Amino acid sequence: MNIPSEDTEDNEFYDICIIGAGMAGATIAAYLAPKGIKIALIDREYTEKQRIVGELLQPGAVQTLKKMGLEHLLEGFDAQPVYGYALLNNDKKFPIAYNQGDSTDFNGVGLHNGRFLQKIREDALKNDSITQIHGTVYELMEDSKGVVTGVKYREKHTRDVKAVKAKLSITSDGFFSSFRKDLSNNVKTVTSFFIGLVLKDCVLPYPNHGHVFLSAPTPFVCYPISSTETRLLIDFPGKKAPKKDDIREHILTKVAPFLPNEFKECFANAMAENNFKVMPNHYMPAKPVLREGAVMLGDALNMRHPITGGGLTAVFSDVYLLSSHLLAMPDFNDSKLLHEKLELYYQDRYHANTNVNIMANALYGVMSNDLLKQGVFEYLRKGGDKSGGPISLLAGLNRNPTLLIKHFFSVAWLCICNLAEKNKMNLPNIFKIIKDAFCIIAPLAVNELRPSSFYKKNTQH
Repeated sequence: MNIPSEDTEDNEFYDICIIGAGMAGATIAAYLAPKGIKIALIDREYTEKQRIVGELLQPGAVQTLKKMGLEHLLEGFDAQPVYGYALLNNDKKFPIAYNQGDSTDFNGVGLHNGRFLQKIREDALKNDSITQIHGTVYELMEDSKGVVTGVKYREKHTRDVKAVKAKLSITSDGFFSSFRKDLSNNVKTVTSFFIGLVLKDCVLPYPNHGHVFLSAPTPFVCYPISSTETRLLIDFPGKKAPKKDDIREHILTKVAPFLPNEFKECFANAMAENNFKVMPNHYMPAKPVLREGAVMLGDALNMRHPITGGGLTAVFSDVYLLSSHLLAMPDFNDSKLLHEKLELYYQDRYHANTNVNIMANALYGVMSNDLLKQGVFEYLRKGGDKSGGPISLLAGLNRNPTLLIKHFFSVAWLCICNLAEKNKMNLPNIFKIIKDAFCIIAPLAVNELRPSSFYKKNTQH
């Protein structure tokens, strides 16, 4: 193995070294590179990835891309506009639009994750200030004071060990990050698994909407990802990935009977193709450890259940916040100022993503609870603020956690009122609803809420 010395020609000097050219790393590279910042972008593989999540951009994510001047990256690969959500419960169904009244300001986008990422990478790599490196980073380098000064990586083709020196190293290597142990105290848990398949030429009950199915014993959702394809995501509970036989049985017994008639033919065709993809759904609250010269970004730092499609809202928010602090610096030579900016980024992103994180895992908890799930359906069906408020939270357009808590417990109260109508209101049933609601929201609130989460600057997108 060739170990580089401090003065070897393998050492290159950059303002920023980005570990991982996934959604977070590629986007921050595309945003910062045109500003003349010298960047090393390192990834093992730059070919198109096949993922079954990160394919729905909520309006909050789209708005952040617009603020960065990167909305053009959503064009040219058959991405589809998404105007809101539809809820289906047996023979009852209704849509909820992102926009209230006559407004047309906010839309989401459904797309192929891999195609979108390739567009972002292409946009980033056209800048002369970026150096593309194929390799696997395996170590953060540091000086005698513990300041991170760059990385060591193994070059993909030659297998040589090389080094990159940078004033800032950004670890954005996704949910299997190799550097989480160095830069955080995060504890990652698997909440469930998603089984993904593609329905072709499927006519949705509400075109260009995400669909949430509430009548089945397991949560499942779908949304368009191209003009001819619909992504179907099916939850598989537990911490152990399902085997092939388990997948088919789960889908045929707990999903197929609850699909609308419009889905029958395209669903049968998808099942015949037998092309199922499975991925774990993680929850990991952000608990960064401040180190000079290094920072974590995206899923390497923070994850939530993907049922709400909030992942890219959080990722692009991270990218924008970190970039804003870095661009406020005259240059990268003041290490003390750089460290202060990183600390501010961690504080700001924590609170910017509070609602996204709580909403995702709270909704998954509710979808797995029959009483609360029915309460959500009936609450949202009332319309007005009872649907407009929650959809603005889901869309990433409202960051006020007070509103989130208000609607959550309003659903629980509606469940109690429903018991009264059915003459089932008694202390054990009331206690169960309150206990279930509290057990869902309390640990999320402890992990995500801070006093500054309620500051006015965080209440609107």
